[in-house]
Amino acid sequence: MYAYGRPEPIAFTPAEDGFRARLGESPVWSARDGVIWWVDIDGGLVCRTDPASSETQHWPTPERPGFVVLTEPEGLAVGMETGIFRFDPASGQFTRILAVDQPGHRFNDATVDAAGRLWAGSMALDAAQPTGVLYCVGPDLQPRPMLDGFRTVNGLAVDSERGRLYVSDTNRATQTAWTLPLDGVTGSLGERRLFHDFSDLKGRPDGAALDRDGRYWIAGVSGGELYCFAPDATLLETHPTPAEAPTKPAFFGAGLDRLCLTSKGGPEPAGAMAFSGPMAVPGRPIAPWRIGGI
Repeated sequence: MYAYGRPEPIAFTPAEDGFRARLGESPVWSARDGVIWWVDIDGGLVCRTDPASSETQHWPTPERPGFVVLTEPEGLAVGMETGIFRFDPASGQFTRILAVDQPGHRFNDATVDAAGRLWAGSMALDAAQPTGVLYCVGPDLQPRPMLDGFRTVNGLAVDSERGRLYVSDTNRATQTAWTLPLDGVTGSLGERRLFHDFSDLKGRPDGAALDRDGRYWIAGVSGGELYCFAPDATLLETHPTPAEAPTKPAFFGAGLDRLCLTSKGGPEPAGAMAFSGPMAVPGRPIAPWRIGGI
C-alpha cells in the first residue's frame, strides 16, 4: 500500500507481454470492461490492455491518433488528424463523426468534464509552430475553439469541485501548466492563471490526472519523473518512473486506487504500459463524452 506523503517512490511494474509503443499516450480506464484503452501515436495504433493479465491488443488507425475517450452511449472515440472518429473494436472500423479543418495538425491530449463535454487540443504535426487550439465539444459535435497559441497541448484535467480546467504546453520553449476558471453549466472559461513553470524541474509537463482530493498528478516527460501537486500548486511529491519519457498517468481499478502510466518508446521498459500498486488516495472518475445516439 502506497501511503501518501511518504518519501519512498511509487513502484511501477511494466507489463510483461512484450508490447512496446513508439509513443504511448492517453490511457483511460473502462470500468465496464476492466481494461485500459490508450493510443500509440507514432505507431498508429489504438491499444487495449487488460491489467489482470498485462496483455495488450491493438488495432491500426487510418491517421495518426492523439487520444482515446469513452463515450456515452457505450463506445469509444479517437482523436486523429482530420477529426474525431468513433471506433468499433469488434470490426476494427473507424467512422469520422467530427471533422476539423486544420491541415498539418492532429489532436493530442483530451479529457471530459462532469457535464460530459470533451476538451481536446490540437497541435502541428511537427510541433514547431504555436498553432494548437483547445476545443470544447458537446453532444452537438460542434468544436468550439476556446484557446489558441499552443505548440503541444497537454495536462488536461477538470476539477469540478474547484471549478477549474488544467492545461499545459509541453514544448521546451513553454513547458508551463495553467488553470482556468470553468463554469460547469455553460462550459465558459475565465482568464488563464499560472499554475507551475516546469523549467525548474527535470521533466516537461505532459499528461495528467486528478485524485479524489484534487491533487494534480502529471508526467514529467524527458525527465523520468511523475509529479504530484496540491491544488494550490505546491509540489508535494516527485517519483521516478520506469521510462525516461513518461507521458500520462491514469487511475484505474475497481476502486480507482492504482495508477497506470504510458511512455515514449526507447530502451526497455520504455513504451510499455506500467502499473502501480494500491494508492492511499484514489483517483477521480472521468465522465464519458456525451454524444447522444450517434
